[in-house]
Amino acid sequence: MPPDRALPLPIVPDALAGLFELEGALFLTLRNALVPGAAGVPIPGVVIEDVFEAYLRVLDAFPEGTPEFVEEREDELHGVLLLVGPDGGNVAYVAEVEVAEADRVLLGAFSDALGHAADPSPGPGYEPLAEAPAKIGRECDYQWVPEGDAATIADWARRALSPVLHSPFEGPQGAADHELLSELLRIAGDWENYIKVDQNDEAAVGRVAVSMLRAALGDGLGAAPTA
Repeated sequence: MPPDRALPLPIVPDALAGLFELEGALFLTLRNALVPGAAGVPIPGVVIEDVFEAYLRVLDAFPEGTPEFVEEREDELHGVLLLVGPDGGNVAYVAEVEVAEADRVLLGAFSDALGHAADPSPGPGYEPLAEAPAKIGRECDYQWVPEGDAATIADWARRALSPVLHSPFEGPQGAADHELLSELLRIAGDWENYIKVDQNDEAAVGRVAVSMLRAALGDGLGAAPTA
C-alpha cells in the first residue's frame, strides 16, 4: 500500500465546507444514528461504521478550530501559519494535513459506492444506499447540501470528499506549488505565526486554492490561474 500522505493545504472555507457537513447530513442518516438499535445502511464492499471512523480521523487531521473557521463562526484560525501578501493583506492559512492511506482507500471505496448507487440501474445490493441520499435531498436543510435526487446528493458527497481523495497539486506547476507550501511550513516550524510572501508565492497559493474549489464545487469557476 502507498505511504500515508501529508498535504500542505491552504484552509479554504468554501472548499472544505462540504467535508465538514458530511457528518450530520450524510453519515447520521447512513448510520441510522437516531434510531436506537437500528443497523446502518448496508454498503457493498465497506462497513459504514468503518467509513465513519475513517472520516472522523480525517477531520481530526485538520487544525483545531477549522470547523468554526469554515462555518464562519470564527474569523481567525489560531496556531496555524498565516501567509501575508506583499500588500499586507491575508493570503491564506496553510497547514499540513496528514491522511492515512488506509483511510483514503476506505473513503475512496465509499465514494465509488455512492456513485454506483446513484446510477439509474444500480443493481442488487445498492438500493438501500440509493434511498438514503434521495431522502437527504428531500428533507435536509443544511446550508451546503443541495436539494435534489439521489444522484445530486451522491455527486455532492463525492465532491465534498475531494480534499481527501484528490490532490490539488496536479498540472505542470503542481509539483513546484507543493514544494513551495511545504517549504513555507518548514520555515515557519513551531514558532512562526505568519510569513510574508511575494506575488509569485501568492499566485501559487491561489492556484492550489482554485484547484480545491473546482474539485469541491464543480467546474463553474472558470479556468484556474496560470500566473
